[in-house]
Amino acid sequence: MNLERSGAPPPDSRPRRDGFWWLLLGAALVSRAVWVLWVHPPQGHAFSDMAHYLHRARELAANGPAVHPGPGTRDLVWQPWGTHTLLALPLFLFGDGGLGLTVAALIWGLCSAATVILSHALARAALPATRLGPWPARIVGLLALAWIPHLDHAGYFVSEAPFTCALLATVLGLVAVDARLRRSEPPLGSVLGAGLAGAAAFALRPESAILVVFACLVLAYRHRQLRVVAALLAPLLVVALASAARVQLHAGRPGIAENAAVNRSAGRCHAVVIWAVPDEATRAAIEAARERDGPDAYEAYRHLGRRVSLPGFRALARRGDAHPLALRPALAEELVFVGHIGDPEPHRALRRRCWAATGVLGQARYALTHLALLTAIARPWPESADHPSPWQLPLALLGRRAALVVHLLAALGLLLVILPRRRESPVERSDDFPRIVCALALLSLAIVAVAFFGSPRLRAPYDPYALILAVWAVPAARQRLRS
Repeated sequence: MNLERSGAPPPDSRPRRDGFWWLLLGAALVSRAVWVLWVHPPQGHAFSDMAHYLHRARELAANGPAVHPGPGTRDLVWQPWGTHTLLALPLFLFGDGGLGLTVAALIWGLCSAATVILSHALARAALPATRLGPWPARIVGLLALAWIPHLDHAGYFVSEAPFTCALLATVLGLVAVDARLRRSEPPLGSVLGAGLAGAAAFALRPESAILVVFACLVLAYRHRQLRVVAALLAPLLVVALASAARVQLHAGRPGIAENAAVNRSAGRCHAVVIWAVPDEATRAAIEAARERDGPDAYEAYRHLGRRVSLPGFRALARRGDAHPLALRPALAEELVFVGHIGDPEPHRALRRRCWAATGVLGQARYALTHLALLTAIARPWPESADHPSPWQLPLALLGRRAALVVHLLAALGLLLVILPRRRESPVERSDDFPRIVCALALLSLAIVAVAFFGSPRLRAPYDPYALILAVWAVPAARQRLRS
């Protein structure tokens, strides 16, 4: 990436609230309100992950934060605490009935609407002025307004809607810090806003730390302002320490969230199901039933322990062995062990066995499969689950096809950002930080997918950066070829 420093003053890229901005805001608010109140209320689709978030939110709203560990409190640290805490606020203020859940749905809708406005603002900063005037940024805003994955996730109590909003706010704060430093202005307000937004994003999904750290390293290189970088990272560090203390309190060991262990095992073993059972006798009975009568023979055991299923790997299994990215489990499609699903020791043992079974080349193939699952293979979930609103799946599949096209163009934009450029003015070099952060966001997504697994839900919060790079890539590639 071209990270040369320049003394040239940057142009003022702060978004003006013109007529288009107000129209976009109104359309975003109306569309999300209609979606979460009438078309697809999230409280009517509380199953699987959504039911777990809602259960933890109700426990938190009713009893407050658990200070001492006790029976059943380990479930509170299965996932990061930000989503169920945000969901608990309206339940605490307005009750655990219809009003509280309706307010919660409106919060999810507001987060989705804010994503549209923040995407447009970031596009204004990232897309250079051309003869088209403000229309490249407006195109990004319109695409964000109609972006099906973001509309879908507003209708489920999952982390995607608030996390996408918080991460965009963090990135815009970092862009503002860079702009103020280039204008030699005090960046205190921007540092505070970016730091607090980054802490909120980490509480919702800790993977955001990868992007924030990458961006802070770029800022440190460009401006040599280590105190500014330390101030940006301080709130994130505080939230990370608080998250580790929660896991220590409830699970008796340090960590950020207990689902990280099973996610890593899934990525290294490619098992469709990972199942933790309470004792060895249950595990032996399940294994015997599977060998004797096949997977359907142990339905009676499914309520024992905790099962985690990966819809993307199940989709790979349906493709058959002839598919170039067919599911090839390291050990078996279903892995069963004795203990709690979040215990790290059994997972470490599973991963060692899977590494030994596949080798480095097998794990490299798994990594490519994870990247393909982001857009090309995995069916969108929760829409693909066997629950109400089956009409929504064709809409979600259409969104997946659009995401594939956008991310292919964004990959071109990523290469153009990374590759060195000649005949470029100092102002152009100094004004590329917003595009650099968009590229870093996609690199962060790839790192997370390779480390764990790929899915449309994992990808969706990073779609705004892909939209910006995709819109920028076509004219940038044409200009690069001409020069």
